[in-house]
Amino acid sequence: MPKAPTDLRNDDLQPKHAKPAGSPEAKKKKRSIVVLTVVLIILLCGVAAGCGYLIWQQHELDRAAEEIKNTPEPIMEQPVDDAPDNRVENPIDFTSLKQENPDIYSWIYIPHTDVNLPVLQSATNDFLYLDHNKDGEYAVEGAIYTEMANNTDFSDPVTVLYGHNLQNGTMFSTLHYFENEDFFNENDTMYIYTPGHVLTYRIVSAYLYDDRHILNSYDFSNPAVLQEYFDFVMHPDSLLVNTRTDTELSIDDKIVQLSTCMSDTNHTSSRYIVTGVLIDDQPTY
Repeated sequence: MPKAPTDLRNDDLQPKHAKPAGSPEAKKKKRSIVVLTVVLIILLCGVAAGCGYLIWQQHELDRAAEEIKNTPEPIMEQPVDDAPDNRVENPIDFTSLKQENPDIYSWIYIPHTDVNLPVLQSATNDFLYLDHNKDGEYAVEGAIYTEMANNTDFSDPVTVLYGHNLQNGTMFSTLHYFENEDFFNENDTMYIYTPGHVLTYRIVSAYLYDDRHILNSYDFSNPAVLQEYFDFVMHPDSLLVNTRTDTELSIDDKIVQLSTCMSDTNHTSSRYIVTGVLIDDQPTY
């Protein structure tokens, strides 16, 4: 029987086609493993950060919802005989609110919805309150606000208020109640409080609209343009619409339009607009 060789070298034990440990191919494979590991770590960190942000965002929305839930509804007082000029008491303490944030200039309240909120306007940045709350702090829910194109005394023929549509029902989310015809028919009043006044508006239309910037798209200083827009507000070309059929608007009217996003992903470029026309201006003390 032949004897087994005793002088085999390590090289003799390697497969014929094995690459040396230090070959370029082996180094390339090692680098690929390192790169893949780094990418996986980055992805995991990204997922963790994303989850953390979502948790924080939900916490902030829950906080905002709780704060709004605890806000008492304004109570409209009747005129009293000894009040100067038969004025009524203003239920909103604007002195305290302006100490918290001077940008707070009015308050909007719509019965039977969760809209019971301060209205703000920045003098330097139209988009500030898109992602800052009434305290001026960064917050995902933002605040209800108007832009500098509008006066803060609601004297413009068209004033536009903006607010987010959030899943927790805060800000302008419950404006979508007006999509329901029965709710629209049974709820036709909203109030805007300012220092010295309670403005009462009759809700006359609610409809799906595109996302054009209303104040920049129309020259409301032109009476013909204003009347044409008012006619559209009462007769919008929209598949989702409720209007008061007994009402028409004229150029002497003043309206507020509440603008918010739609909930479904099919209307990401659309806005839901609820419109009220001024019917009473009650002085307050």
